Amino acid sequence: MDSAIACPHPIRRWLFWHRCFLLSGLFFMLFQLHAQALRVALSADDYPPFYYQQGDTLQGFSVDVLQAVATDLGLSVQWQRLPWSRVVKHVASGKADVITVFYKTDVRAEQFYFSTESYLRDPIVLLCATPCQVQFDGDLAKLSQQPVAVVRDFSYGPLIDRLEFSRAAVVDSDPMLFKQLIKRRLQLGIASLITVRHAPELKQAAAQVQVLYPVLDYVDIYFAFSRQSSVTPELIRRFDQALQRYKKSDAYAALLSRYQLVDL
Repeated sequence: MDSAIACPHPIRRWLFWHRCFLLSGLFFMLFQLHAQALRVALSADDYPPFYYQQGDTLQGFSVDVLQAVATDLGLSVQWQRLPWSRVVKHVASGKADVITVFYKTDVRAEQFYFSTESYLRDPIVLLCATPCQVQFDGDLAKLSQQPVAVVRDFSYGPLIDRLEFSRAAVVDSDPMLFKQLIKRRLQLGIASLITVRHAPELKQAAAQVQVLYPVLDYVDIYFAFSRQSSVTPELIRRFDQALQRYKKSDAYAALLSRYQLVDL
């Protein structure tokens, strides 16, 4: 009789501690999700309007978009500034989680997870040192007959990347490309129109470099995620949903206007 009466007490105690264990695990998972930080790799060189240092503050269109989406997901953001050649390797190896300004190509899709939702469309243009002696009518095949400068390890989208340029010069960065065009050490170069409009070098010497139209191509800009870090497809799915919501908001429209990204 005594043993029959005493038996339920250990069972109740076991159920109580089992529930506590399950709740602790749930709270731990929620805490981890809330505390998870996205490690974002950026080039050490400012890349306005996407990211640039202003005093002690990192600013830019990509910075603001990513911060808004991360906040929606309850994630914090850690910024890492590296040489551009190391940015891609850093994320590919899992030492960082995200690249903020990336064009999607077949090769890159094998190395990285991409958000299915792009967050901006980038016009790619041909630049010519003035006085410009080149007549361009939009025929990309004609570019193969010209020495055209490009930035090392930089993609201009699948269409442009497939072109073979005759005696193409390769420089280390967009600012270097612009300076070489201004000094007429280069005649032609390829760049993002967004970058051209915001480059300090070209604002100070606008008459010395001409943008040739029509636009070469329009390329979508994505966030790219490491396949070797703790980022999961589920997190990317939730990231996409939050990005879609943000792009429909007044805050996103205000950002486009603030960074002069309307009517590109």
